[in-house]
Formats: sequence, C-alpha cells, structure tokens
Amino acid sequence: MKAIIPVAGYGSRLEPHTLTLQKCLLPVAGKPVLEHILDRITDAGITDITLIIGHLGHQVKEFCLSYENANFTFIEQTERLGLGHAVYQGLDHSDESVLIVLGDAILELNYNRLFKSQYSTIGFSPVPDPKRFGIIEINNDRIVRFWEKPDKPPSNMAIIGIYYISSQKDLSEGIKYLIDNNIRTKNEYQLTDAFTVMLDNGHQFRALEIDALLDCGIPKTLLSTNQILLEQRNTNDIHDSAIITNSHLLYCTVSQNCHVEGSELNNVIMLPGSKILHQNLENTIVEYDEVIKSKRVEIIKN
Repeated sequence: MKAIIPVAGYGSRLEPHTLTLQKCLLPVAGKPVLEHILDRITDAGITDITLIIGHLGHQVKEFCLSYENANFTFIEQTERLGLGHAVYQGLDHSDESVLIVLGDAILELNYNRLFKSQYSTIGFSPVPDPKRFGIIEINNDRIVRFWEKPDKPPSNMAIIGIYYISSQKDLSEGIKYLIDNNIRTKNEYQLTDAFTVMLDNGHQFRALEIDALLDCGIPKTLLSTNQILLEQRNTNDIHDSAIITNSHLLYCTVSQNCHVEGSELNNVIMLPGSKILHQNLENTIVEYDEVIKSKRVEIIKN
C-alpha cells in the first residue's frame, strides 16, 4: 500500500511564516511537521509515498532528499482546484488500497487497526471549532453522510486528515465524476464530495476515532502542538547552531542560526535566523530573519 500526502497549499492561515517556508516544513518540537507525519506512517510500514506539491514544492523535495526511510514520488498540482483534485493526481486507478494523510496535522492512532479494516475508514475526532473541518454523520461506526466545512456544523465530529481507502479505483471515479460535471463546493473539488458520490454508488465507509489530534493548521494550534510534544519529553529542542546566552527557555523550538540573549521564553517557535534580545515572550512564532528586542519589533531582511 502507498500513501498520498497533499502538501501543495499556500498556508494562508499561517502567513507571514508560509511566504518563505512551505507550511508542512514549519518546525514543531524540533522537527518539520512533515517529518513527524512521515515518522508515523513509515513506522507503520508504509514506505511508498507520493507527495502532491505546489507552493514552495522545491523545499519539500529538498527535505525529502534527507529522509532515508521512504521512497518518494513528487507530483506537482499546477492548478489549485481543491483537495479532491490534489489527491486525484496521485491515484493509480487500481483496486489497491491507499492511505491519504494531510500535511497539516500530527495524528496518534492505531495504524494496524486502520489497515485491517475491510472497508474504507475515515479518521475523526471531536473538535471545538468544527467549521474548520469536514464533518461526518455516523450510524454506529458506519458513515452515512459527509459535509465539507459547513457554516452550521451538525456536529463536532471532524474529519481530521487521515483516510484509508479500500479501492483507489472507486475514489478516482468519484473525483472524476465531480470534475466531469464541474461539481464544486466553495469553488473547489472536495474529497468529501467524492466520498458522497462513492456512498451513493454503494461504497461503504467506517469511522475510526483517533487517539490524539495535534493540529498544525493555524498559529494557535501549531504552538499548542509544540508545547504538548515538548512537555512529553520535558525539554526544549535547540539546533546545534543556535546561540543561547543568559536566558531561560521552557518548551521552545529554536531553529538553525537563531540567537537568544537575556530573555525568558515559554513555548516559543523560532524560525531560522531569528533573534530575541532581552524579551519575555510566550506562545509566539518568531519569523525568519526577525529580530525582537527592547519591547519593539524590527524586521530585518537580508
């Protein structure tokens, strides 16, 4: 079985950080989000991985060159036509199963249970902000309806970005039906709409509640995920090239070529080349090449 990971998006909710760094490569607990995802699926035995790239795709390719535990295929999504369209690029239209994992969340779950299902199985989790997610309606453990980010969610049972699909052929036909008939939601070809087509054609879906959703899709959740993972290890994660002097750090990710001096930091993510001088900061992402000092912010671009 292969995995498809769509990472073509712009990451507008994480700007300005994603203007210069692909959102799946933002650091959390010392590693890019994508590396956390790859570690989990390769540990589960999947090493054939297709990445759907677009915005700053060259950065994704460069990162994967250094990742030794998988074989990668890269497909560029030249038009941003939605998640369904992105996934369609990576399907081989066979009856083989496929795992689809989105690139903006770190998920904890029993992969063996997922892979043993004879039915397509969608990971879900209750969330406090269901408008950001696709939503499912469940009868026992069987999914009977899908919604794509509804304005008035009927429940908080959110699709959280992992999908085990028993037949690539069925999914590709569902997406192709949307494309051929120009069926869009919010002007995009949605994976949830393709699942609805599959339901109408008799395809069965099951729901699997995951153990933990560590969302990385907006600044607030990226920071909360950073803190959770570093609390588990009771440590900071500081790159060898970083310089830390006369400072106290708690649950911080400090990237390469960063500099911290005379500061108290709590749950701060520092992107490469950033500096914090004589500050008390918490729950903050410090931008690439940004200098924070003396209670004001100066942006320095090389």
